[in-house]
Amino acid sequence: MKKRRCIFISVFMVFIFASVSLQGCVGPIWSAALIVDATSNFKAAKTVDAEKYAPYEYYMAEEYLHKARQKEAYGQFERAVDYAKVARDMAIAAQKKSHDAKAQESGPSVINPSGSEGPADKVNQINTQ
Repeated sequence: MKKRRCIFISVFMVFIFASVSLQGCVGPIWSAALIVDATSNFKAAKTVDAEKYAPYEYYMAEEYLHKARQKEAYGQFERAVDYAKVARDMAIAAQKKSHDAKAQESGPSVINPSGSEGPADKVNQINTQ
């Protein structure tokens, strides 16, 4: 009975020690993961010309990403996580706004619902005659 109690206390102490020692590792890992996620979303926004179509969101994402990296470098991981989340959200918003602006710029689709002849049908008629 006494041996069992010692084993239980030993296991409990190991668990407490492991949880306390690993608690400090969560901040750097989480902030680094969010910064990587924000960076990839920012690069995706850059590829869809968000700088032109969504400048507010684009530059806000860029500056918040810079600030997140800066806070991470100074060891302020909680602040780095906050800035990285805002940067990620702004980069996603810039992507969406850019896609919408490009869709409006390109105009309506070419589908002809009335069923009348389009330019391609007239070309085919000319080629067959």
